[in-house]
Amino acid sequence: MMQHQYWIFDMDGTLTDSMPIWAEVPYELVRGFGRTPAPDLGRVLLPMSALETAQYLIATYDLPLTIDSYTQAAMAAVDRLYRSVSLKPGVEQMLARLERQGARMCVCSATWQFMCERVLGRLGVLDKFQFVLTAGNDNSKHRPDVFYQALGRLGGSDPAQCVVCEDALYAARTAHDAGFIVIGVADAASAPDEAAIRAVSSQFLTSWDQLDWTRI
Repeated sequence: MMQHQYWIFDMDGTLTDSMPIWAEVPYELVRGFGRTPAPDLGRVLLPMSALETAQYLIATYDLPLTIDSYTQAAMAAVDRLYRSVSLKPGVEQMLARLERQGARMCVCSATWQFMCERVLGRLGVLDKFQFVLTAGNDNSKHRPDVFYQALGRLGGSDPAQCVVCEDALYAARTAHDAGFIVIGVADAASAPDEAAIRAVSSQFLTSWDQLDWTRI
């Protein structure tokens, strides 16, 4: 008998191998307009805000964009990059088993809801989830509100009966401190934080095949 009926999953780096695409977005955006991005573009953009990044790319590469239309162009670049991502090993089998055991599952991601739904639909697992919830701006995973919201929508109220699956330290720590059960997932992007993620996780997985079903 499964102890925890409610499951909240991050997407990028947890369900999908998609963390690397975010560093590629400005390169893809610039290439999309027939320009050649500088090899060190990522380093140049690193200290910039989102607005400064948009202004820099538009001016430096003479992009036919306004600040307003830049967002749509960036989304289009993200969409193109997402077409090459795949599920992490063992995800499909894990979700199918949870579904058979009656788990109620959702995705809570900083990525736009429509993009998550598009990616997970293409990968054939969107129907495993009750809903997709965007965690951004005032509803970010730096605070537990978004996890409480997700749990409530799943039909639960007690964080101790809910598993949060994360690859990012800040989100895993937020969930842990709010009383949720955390499963940490290894990803190259968060490798420097592995020890700290392990410290707040009941299980830490380098592959979903390693999930200990006797402990969930």
